[in-house]
Amino acid sequence: MSNRIKKQEDTRTSFQDNTAMIMAVFTVAVLCLLPIVITNFYFNILETKYQFYCGCAIIMILVMGGYGLCSGRMEMYFKKIHFKELMKGLGVTDWAMLAFWFCNVVSMLSCMDRQWLPEAFWGTSGRYNGVFLMTIYMIVYFLTTRFFRFRRWYLDAFLAVSLFICLFGITDYFQMDLLHFKVRMYEEQKGIYTSTLGNINTYTAYVGMVLAISVILFALEKNRKKMLWYYINIVVSSFALIMGTSDNAYLSLAVLFGLSPLYLFRTGSGLRRYMISLASFFTVIQCIAWLNAANSERVQGIEGAFNLIANLGALPLLIIGLWLAAGAAAVVTMKREKSAKSDDLGNRLVYPWLALVIIVSAAVAFVIFDANIAGNAGRYDAIRSYVVFDDNWGTERGYVWRRCIELYRSKFDTFQKLFGCGADTFRLLIQRYYETRIQNGQYTVYDSAHNEYLHFLVTIGLCGMLSYLAFMGSAVAGMCRKIKQRPEVAAVMFAVAAYMFQALVNINLPITMPIVLHFVAMGLGKQGEEKA
Repeated sequence: MSNRIKKQEDTRTSFQDNTAMIMAVFTVAVLCLLPIVITNFYFNILETKYQFYCGCAIIMILVMGGYGLCSGRMEMYFKKIHFKELMKGLGVTDWAMLAFWFCNVVSMLSCMDRQWLPEAFWGTSGRYNGVFLMTIYMIVYFLTTRFFRFRRWYLDAFLAVSLFICLFGITDYFQMDLLHFKVRMYEEQKGIYTSTLGNINTYTAYVGMVLAISVILFALEKNRKKMLWYYINIVVSSFALIMGTSDNAYLSLAVLFGLSPLYLFRTGSGLRRYMISLASFFTVIQCIAWLNAANSERVQGIEGAFNLIANLGALPLLIIGLWLAAGAAAVVTMKREKSAKSDDLGNRLVYPWLALVIIVSAAVAFVIFDANIAGNAGRYDAIRSYVVFDDNWGTERGYVWRRCIELYRSKFDTFQKLFGCGADTFRLLIQRYYETRIQNGQYTVYDSAHNEYLHFLVTIGLCGMLSYLAFMGSAVAGMCRKIKQRPEVAAVMFAVAAYMFQALVNINLPITMPIVLHFVAMGLGKQGEEKA
């Protein structure tokens, strides 16, 4: 009897090891190959990455399914499975993912126009975010959370690839075009495409995640050599993020530097390394200002808030102050560690920082209300382009958002308000109800709301948008609960949170979203509890 039990346990362990290996290969493909795969430079970059991801995912699904059948584990599973046990095994995030997929399917089947059904399935009128891709996302999510084993080296591999992507983006800022990606492009388009990710907004979303992971791992690391590795990534990704010249970066930075202290300030090492990261970021801004002055004819130049900060006469004093604060934090916390023999600070700094976050958030909300609803826009001329939401706001995002709200309020019936008009059919919807706009002698096509949440609201309805928010929100909450057990989960959690905030002004693309989804599944993985 004992031999039989041992054999069954050995078989189970072998199965888990083999499925984990399959998922490991797929994870490397998503985190390390997807960001750099290119076939025809920027001319088909979206299609290339979409096809690469779908191809890798389908192969992985078939291999996992085939192995499950050949090993007999799948047959055994379905023989023993009970509906009640299956339901109990699903968490809030699992249910939210299923609900999100269901809303996409219902939206497709109830398209406003029956001719839109193929478009809703494949997403070809938009950015390929149709039911087909959503189905792949769902299967990948469940397979990754059940079979993948999270190890920190995956994040190191991701950062190693990202280092190349960031350096490539930095050289693009100096208009070097080392790999000749822009030779055949129109001159006016060269400034909005960079590195191996295409549009600067997509690039910024990606680099924002790189910076978040680098900062958190730098704060957690105890090995000095690896600490230096993460610090190098902080510096390079800071340069890349600012030189990406996209205002979307501010949102990622707000999450990273605004919310990470709620986690990092619980320890002395977290406090001092946060201060070092913050001081380094502002130092990078000063270095870029010097580089711009020395290479004014070659660089693209930074704009917006980064430019305002770079031109501040008091910036050098601010940087000196931040480094002095970092040094003071280091002296005080390291002295405390020696005397108390503990790195733990408790919540003595967390609660004051939380109060500061609430005050700043309330102030921002008041300014937006005062400028847009109370009619006092004149008070904010210096920052008008950020706080006054007119049609020109955010490169015409204001116009698109206004149309989204109009469509939802006046054009949709009750069912459409709940389930939308068809997954990723935004362009067809805009063309049906509004005349095509002409900008600078060219027709302007709007195939996305440039706000993930509004985009889902009008394409898959209120139920779809809420299920997506529930999925992402519960995923972050679930990762928060895993941080004590697996601190490296904090890195992917803040990367996902940074992406969520930037999604307020960005597009859901099969360039960055597969990576975000994988981070979510990695952080929530059922085998993630195992010691690395």
